[in-house]
Amino acid sequence: MILFPAIDLDGGRVVRLEGGDFDRPTDYGGDPLETARRFRDCGATHLHVVDLQGAREGAPRHLKVLERLGGLGFFLQFGGGLRTPEAIRAALDAGADRVLVGSLLFRDPDQPARLRETFGEALVPAVDVKGGRVAVSGWRETTDRTPEETLVDLALEGYGRFFVTAVDRDGLLGGPDLDLYRTLAKRHRIVAAGGVSGLGDLLALRDLGAEAAVAGRALYEGRLDLPRALEALEGSDVW
Repeated sequence: MILFPAIDLDGGRVVRLEGGDFDRPTDYGGDPLETARRFRDCGATHLHVVDLQGAREGAPRHLKVLERLGGLGFFLQFGGGLRTPEAIRAALDAGADRVLVGSLLFRDPDQPARLRETFGEALVPAVDVKGGRVAVSGWRETTDRTPEETLVDLALEGYGRFFVTAVDRDGLLGGPDLDLYRTLAKRHRIVAAGGVSGLGDLLALRDLGAEAAVAGRALYEGRLDLPRALEALEGSDVW
């Protein structure tokens, strides 16, 4: 299973939110490149970058940072504020290998097919789950759709991999929603995010079938040893 260390950006600084709440940030420093280099020195080859400011404001705000991160040799996964095809293209041009798109996919029933045709495997649907329903607009709006039916519908449009965040658990170190991921991973390829508190959580996600997982606060607060985790997961291959 691939492990993506996370760098969440707001105002140029590395932060983490608790439960997806923009009013509960924790600041972990002002140099995302230094943070990324530390991850790289530990052996990480993949990096998950979230533009929190972009998610809040509706357009990416950290593409210059993304460009600089692109020079470090990571496979870069980027999301946050990608609500137009032009914003998606700009993120890819700035160095993202893969973009995560949520709200744009759910606003127009014709959009999933169009985006799939335009961006192919470089675009992965971001399905944010809050209170058992799919959330959009930076997690501030909740739809009436379940994650299960959402993934089935998107799979019919040709999508084969999904980035699923358990928003209620994100940044809380309380463990991932294993029941959610176990259900989804039976039929789909899943990248799991939200709640990872240590190596045991990552191994549990691997064992239930997740293809990749994201870790953030557990790394920043020393609860997850990155070199040990990478070795345990054997997650150095780009996919």
